Amino acid sequence: MAKLYTSRFSNKELETGKYTVVGIVRSMPKFPVKYRISGDITQIAPPGYLWNENNRERFREPYFRHLERSGYSLIKAIIQEYLDKGKDVVLCCYEDVRKPGEWCHRLVFAEWWYEKTGQEIEELPDPSPVPGARKAKKEEQKRKELESGYEQISFMNDLYRNMYPHYNT
Repeated sequence: MAKLYTSRFSNKELETGKYTVVGIVRSMPKFPVKYRISGDITQIAPPGYLWNENNRERFREPYFRHLERSGYSLIKAIIQEYLDKGKDVVLCCYEDVRKPGEWCHRLVFAEWWYEKTGQEIEELPDPSPVPGARKAKKEEQKRKELESGYEQISFMNDLYRNMYPHYNT
C-alpha cells in the first residue's frame, strides 16, 4: 500500500523516481527539478493572508479553517487519486524544516490530517547535509568545553611551556 510523505522540492531523494511528487503550493518551482511533478493540490496551499504569518501557533487555527472550507472528503479524494497510482506520494513545498526552528504549512497539514485520519505523515528523509549543521556542531562542542572547564591547549603552547617554563598562555 502506498504511503504519504511530506518534503521540500529540493530533496534529492525525489530524484530516485520512487515517488509520486505533488505540490501543495500556490506557485510551482521556478528552478529545474530532476523528477516529474505529477500535480498540485492548491486546496492544501495556505491562503495569501497567511503567507507572512511566521508564528506556527497563530498560523494553525486559520489554516485549519482554510482546509475545512475545502473539506476533508475532497482533499482525501484528491490525495487518494495520487496514491492509487501505486507509488508513495510526497506532498511538497519549499522550506527546509531540518533547520532548527524552521516549520511550514506541510507540517501543520500533517497535524490536520492526523486529527482527521489518525494517520501520521512523515517527512521524507533528505540525504543532503543539514544547513548549518557543521556550524551548530562546532558551537555545541565549544559550549561543552566551556561548561566542563576544559580548555583546548594547542601543541605550540605545550611546546613553549616545556621549553620555556616562564611562558604564559
